[in-house]
Amino acid sequence: MGKKKSGCEKDKHRKKRRRPDHERELTRAYFLDGETGPWAMKLAAKESLARLGADSVDVLEAGAEGVRTGTGTEAVAAGPETVATSTGAGDRQHRGPDYSQPSSIDPLTDPVLHALATRRSISKVGPETPSDADLRELIRVVSSVADHKALRPWRFLIIRGDDRLRLGAALDEAAGETRRPGEVNTKPLRAELLLALVASPTPHPKVPDWEQHATAAGAGHLLELALWQAGWGVMWRTGTLTNAPAVRRLHGLDDTELLMGWLYIGSVPERYRSRLATGTRPLPNPDQFLDTL
Repeated sequence: MGKKKSGCEKDKHRKKRRRPDHERELTRAYFLDGETGPWAMKLAAKESLARLGADSVDVLEAGAEGVRTGTGTEAVAAGPETVATSTGAGDRQHRGPDYSQPSSIDPLTDPVLHALATRRSISKVGPETPSDADLRELIRVVSSVADHKALRPWRFLIIRGDDRLRLGAALDEAAGETRRPGEVNTKPLRAELLLALVASPTPHPKVPDWEQHATAAGAGHLLELALWQAGWGVMWRTGTLTNAPAVRRLHGLDDTELLMGWLYIGSVPERYRSRLATGTRPLPNPDQFLDTL
């Protein structure tokens, strides 16, 4: 008579059956097809169970375990009002990801973590740019940045076309640079679209300027991530002349404002896309950023 399996061994067997090797590839496929990370896991789990032909008991157990552990299988037991799938990828319908409780941390399939892990500064962007309407929508979204007292201490200035030449002239003036007739400063021409980020503090007894500058920088970085996730290349550029009088005057800054640089925005050239797809640059060891009091 065979040895009876312990409860732990049964759980390991169930988990192995519930998360077969191909399920991670299914999750990746759903994610690359445009699904959000946690939701991609749910859809992959449902499809995986269907392929295995799991009986109703296993399906219910898998769903219940998913709710407890956040493995992504909870959609199996959630019923058709939560998720409806079909054989065609374009026919899948769902109400969207559930952010009411934490899910597993997976930089591969979670869209936020994936954007954080894969973001790169693109030094030479292509000529295509997001529209002003796209920028407004993204800037509206990044207003969720941590912001003490909701002061919104930042603003962006759109710089396109000949305004880039005006920026180049202001940089030359700040540097004391004199050019020959017809020559221009080409640095601001490295992208068709520049967004100037301005920290614009509001006097407040409980929120010092440095904290508002941090919030403005956070809004800038969130916008970088949002643009990256939307498929655009970005390079945040600054320099020693960023807040020189001539440059500040061009941007219409008042005495309390701080120019924090420019986001150079454009399409990602194909040579960069191929490098990103095969790049293996490791993320740093997190221990170097952690300590205790």
